[in-house]
Amino acid sequence: MFRSGISRASTETRSVRTGMRKTTRTVLSAALAVLAGTLLMAPPAHAAPSRDRIVEIATEELGGSACSPGYNNSCGMAWCAEFARWVWKKGGVSDLKGLDGWAQSFKTYGKNNGTYHSRSSGYKPQPGDAIVFDWDHSSGDDHPIDHVAIVTSSSSTRVNTIGGNQGSPSRVRRSSYQRSNGDIDGYISPVGVGDGGGGGEKPDVNHSITGDSFTDLVGRKPDGTIWMYANNIIRDDGRPYHQGKEIGHGWNGFDVVLTADVTGDGYTDLVARKPADGSMWLYANDGKEDGMPYGSGREIGFGWNMFDTIVGADLTGDGFAELVARKPDGSLWMYANNIVRDNGRPYHQGQELGFGWNMFDTLTAADVTGDGFAEMVGRKPDGTLWMYANNIIRDNGRPYHQGQEIGSGWNVFDTIVGANVTGDGFSDLVARKPDGSLWMYANNIVRDNGRPYSQGEELGFGWNMFNIIM
Repeated sequence: MFRSGISRASTETRSVRTGMRKTTRTVLSAALAVLAGTLLMAPPAHAAPSRDRIVEIATEELGGSACSPGYNNSCGMAWCAEFARWVWKKGGVSDLKGLDGWAQSFKTYGKNNGTYHSRSSGYKPQPGDAIVFDWDHSSGDDHPIDHVAIVTSSSSTRVNTIGGNQGSPSRVRRSSYQRSNGDIDGYISPVGVGDGGGGGEKPDVNHSITGDSFTDLVGRKPDGTIWMYANNIIRDDGRPYHQGKEIGHGWNGFDVVLTADVTGDGYTDLVARKPADGSMWLYANDGKEDGMPYGSGREIGFGWNMFDTIVGADLTGDGFAELVARKPDGSLWMYANNIVRDNGRPYHQGQELGFGWNMFDTLTAADVTGDGFAEMVGRKPDGTLWMYANNIIRDNGRPYHQGQEIGSGWNVFDTIVGANVTGDGFSDLVARKPDGSLWMYANNIVRDNGRPYSQGEELGFGWNMFNIIM
C-alpha cells in the first residue's frame, strides 16, 4: 500500500517504529546520550546557517543510502530523521537540542522552540524547513510522526522535498506533494535560520496532460492511434509509465506531433503539422473532465513544411510554450506565443535565433537548469549531448548562444525527449533504444557540478510500437 507517494515498506512505518521501540529504544537512547557531545556539536563558526545551504546539502546527497555514505548512526535503522538532522547540521544549524533518530523529535523540537507550523495554519513552507508526516492518523502512542524530510521549495499549492529512507530501494530521493495533502502534519523551521531563501517562491510546475507537475508521455502508433501513459512515479516506486490509455485516432495524417502548453493553463496541448500543405494545427487539452483530451483541432498557421525539426519550448518563462523550428540550412527560429494578444492565433511571426544547428540529428527542449526557461539540448551524430542555456533575458531576447557538452554515447537511442519526470522542475531526459526499451536519465545538475543526466534507469520495454514519442 502506498501513502502520500512513499511506500510504507520503505519509510518510517508503524511496524518499523514499534520494532525499534521494543528492541532498540534503550540502546538508542544510551547511544544518543553518549554521542550527544559529538553528533549535536555546533558546527565551526564559519559555517553560518543558511536555508539555501541546507537545500544544497540535501541535493548533494540524492541517491545516498543508510550505510553508504550513512548519516549519523543511520545504518541498520529507519533513517529519515537521521538524514534530516545530518542535513541541518551540515547546513550550519547549531541548535539541534532534542533531535534524535525519531521523526517525532522534529515536531517536538519545533513546538519547544516555537518554530512548528501545522499544515492548516496557512504557513508557506520555506527551503530548509523540515516537513513531517503522519500516515495513519490514529497511532495512539507517543510517536505519531512517521516520516520527516527537507523542504526544497514550495508554491501556493505544492511543496517539494528531499528525504532519506524513501522509495525502493531505500535512498535519498525527491518527492512532491499537494500542500493540502492530509498526511502532512506540519513544518518545522530550524532555530537560528532566517525566514527566507532563494528558492522559497518557486513557481508551480504543472505542464502535463493531467495538469500536475509530473510529465506524462504520449505515443503515436503507425495506425494513427495516440496513447497516453500517465506519470505515477511516486505511486509506482519510481517506475512511471506503466499503463497506457488510447486517447485518439486518425493522427497518421500528421508528420510532426509535439506537446506544448500553448494555452498556458498548465494542461499540455498537442500541436501537429500536415506534410502536404505545411498547415499547423492546435489540439487544446479539453480532457479535464472526461479524461479524453484532444477531441478537436483547429488550424493555426501554414508554411511550416519549410522546417525539418519543430519543438515546443517555453523560452520566455511565462507559461505559454513557444515553438522553436530548424530549417534544413541549419538556422534556428523562434515563434513567440502571443495567443492571448492575437485572438487565439499563436506563432504568427518568427525570429531567427542562430545558425549551424544542422550539426545535430536530434533537438529537444528541456528546462535543464530549473529556472522556468527552457534550454535546448542537442545530440550530434557522434553521440555527444550538448546543452544550450536559455539566457533570453540577459542576451536581449536571443537565447542559445553558447553550448556545453554534457554527455556522450547518446547515439544508442533513436528518440530523446525532455520531460519533468520527477516533478521537481528540473527536466529529466527520457530516451528509447531501437529494441524498444525506455530509459530515464534524472536531472542531477545541482549535485553533479552542472553535468546532468549522468546515469540512466530502464523504465520499461515495448516502446518501439510507437513511431512518435512525446
